[in-house]
Amino acid sequence: MNFWFYFILFFFPLVGGTVGLIIQSHKTDQLKLFLAFSGAFLFSITAVNIIPEVYHQHTNWPVGYFILAGFFLQILIDQFSHGVEHGHLHHHSKDKKPYGIFIALSLHAFLEGMAAGSSVFSEGIQSSFVFGIALHEIPAAFALITLLKASGVKRKYLYTWLFLYASMTIIGSVSSQLTVYWIPAIKDYMVYLVALVIGVFLHISTTILFENTDDHKFSQRKLVAIAIGVAIALLSTATHVHVH
Repeated sequence: MNFWFYFILFFFPLVGGTVGLIIQSHKTDQLKLFLAFSGAFLFSITAVNIIPEVYHQHTNWPVGYFILAGFFLQILIDQFSHGVEHGHLHHHSKDKKPYGIFIALSLHAFLEGMAAGSSVFSEGIQSSFVFGIALHEIPAAFALITLLKASGVKRKYLYTWLFLYASMTIIGSVSSQLTVYWIPAIKDYMVYLVALVIGVFLHISTTILFENTDDHKFSQRKLVAIAIGVAIALLSTATHVHVH
């Protein structure tokens, strides 16, 4: 991965968390629109770019099983993170610090970082993959910092928590690359890790798109946000179409 990929993976969640530090009220309408955009983008690049790339790889085991496992793994993570990676905001009392949520969310980001650093993709697909991860980390970091702030964590410590969380995808990516460097044979198995993260992506993106609707109906603004997300994903795909 190049410098800009690392920068994006760190900077995007840092921005989301910083917004959570600055604002005094929950901008739920704006957050829902951004979630709709990021969910549509993430689902589109997964369907159009990432899944075909993974199925094109030579594998000894069917990758579909790992995609399925990743989908249900995210359901398990949700039991501890309470859906913060979807941008959920839950109120916690000041005597109950959401450190369990932080750990679950960090594990989620670490796994995505490992997949990003796996060197499975071509550079064009890699850029979409990294951007998809970074984009949905914005509302996740926003929700996490908002929860920590509402739980009474002192402001001077919030910056430390934010820095740690923003670093998790980079730590995962570096760990993945070092593992491949030290154990070259494991590179052939990295595609299964990516397939696992694809399942996570599918769960997160579909949850974002459908769970925050009122009466199971999409508002016009949300439809526009979804359309923009899909359009940008397809545009990014068109700029790096390649022939195998």
